[in-house]
Amino acid sequence: MSSTSDKPGAALALQLLKQSEQDATITPMDAVVDAARAGKFTNDHCFRLLARLWTLKRMLYYVYGGWAQGINLNEYPPAVAYLFGKQTYDESSQEMQYCDEILRRRFVPTQRALFAHPYGQFGTATRTGAYIFCLRALANYPHNIRIAALNLGPKVVELAWTERFAESLPDQSMRAVFHSQLAETRSHVLMGQHQVERYVHKAVDSELAKRLCTETKRDYLFFLEETARFVLGMAEEKAGEVTVQADID
Repeated sequence: MSSTSDKPGAALALQLLKQSEQDATITPMDAVVDAARAGKFTNDHCFRLLARLWTLKRMLYYVYGGWAQGINLNEYPPAVAYLFGKQTYDESSQEMQYCDEILRRRFVPTQRALFAHPYGQFGTATRTGAYIFCLRALANYPHNIRIAALNLGPKVVELAWTERFAESLPDQSMRAVFHSQLAETRSHVLMGQHQVERYVHKAVDSELAKRLCTETKRDYLFFLEETARFVLGMAEEKAGEVTVQADID
């Protein structure tokens, strides 16, 4: 059995995990589930949802490509690079799942058409763009800090709303898409917990991990807010406006 001395970041990992689980109790994506339960989820809503999630996942190539540079310059065992490679592969698989479901439903005839469709566009001056650039900026930090910020922040929130989608969406094929991603996303959270426990040693790194996890999670929740509004055809949020709630009509 591992001793606490083998896991210097155990307390930090638990703190980040518990805080993110609390923050994930309710997210803007619950409004999408509520609309689906109420029979107000059309094919256009489905297309919007799949396209927006596909757009995010495909942009992670840009993020992880930057992270991969210099990952072996720090004193991490080969398993760390392997786990990062697995996460990259998982994200790629999920991106293809969204695209395949869009094509299966004939929302567009080809993947090339999806890239050209307005629903599949990536905008830099958006909350999606802000979240991607936030992740890309983590390339400036050691890998243990990046993993703490992403896998014990946004990934915990992603797992929570994905679980609710897998359990609650009336459309069986949509439920299957999200259910198939649960094991992968859960493994990312566990990976984050393991790496923070093992490789966040210094007090300064601990404080940095806390700050970056909070900031990254905030931008991810902003992305979810923008996504829920886009899917449900709501107007863009204005300054000072209350965010989307799960009980909207």
